Amino acid sequence: MEIVLIRHGKPAGAINPKLSAAGFANWVRNYNFSKIDADSLPSEELGSSLNSHYIVGSNLPRSIDSACLCVNKEPDLQLKQLREMDIPRFKLPFTFKAYTWLVVNRIFWLLGFSGKVESFKAAKIRARISAEKLQELAKEHGKVAFFGHGLMNKYLVKELNKLGWSCTEKGKKYWDVTKLKI
Repeated sequence: MEIVLIRHGKPAGAINPKLSAAGFANWVRNYNFSKIDADSLPSEELGSSLNSHYIVGSNLPRSIDSACLCVNKEPDLQLKQLREMDIPRFKLPFTFKAYTWLVVNRIFWLLGFSGKVESFKAAKIRARISAEKLQELAKEHGKVAFFGHGLMNKYLVKELNKLGWSCTEKGKKYWDVTKLKI
């Protein structure tokens, strides 16, 4: 059995302007609805290596669009539970670049402040349940490929390792692949 986690391509919304807290909240919404940037394409080798895999995506456009660009079809299964871990948004009286806001808000989130979004603890539980679901799909289909997200993929690997899966390849940049076998 094999599970392949592919980080989606670079989203069109992955820009880094200076923003207020309210501007960052809009940036997150736009990022979450972004498809893949026209200049961010997967390699042909990646697409052809997934021909025999059952394709899974989250319900976010960047996941679905990445599958379409890579394997020329929408995922066989889309699961909301596999979406990226939420990005919290705190109303702080500062102006930062979007990526600085992202880091600052994630630090608060990791420290237990979640505001109106899913907590870090709940997100880790969702990753565990999602890893179990990917394992079930691998038992059923043999080979599964998930077009996923940076932080969710990181925690899926941790949870799959606990289930006995081992990494044979690991990546975290856009279009990078993490392969796990059991």
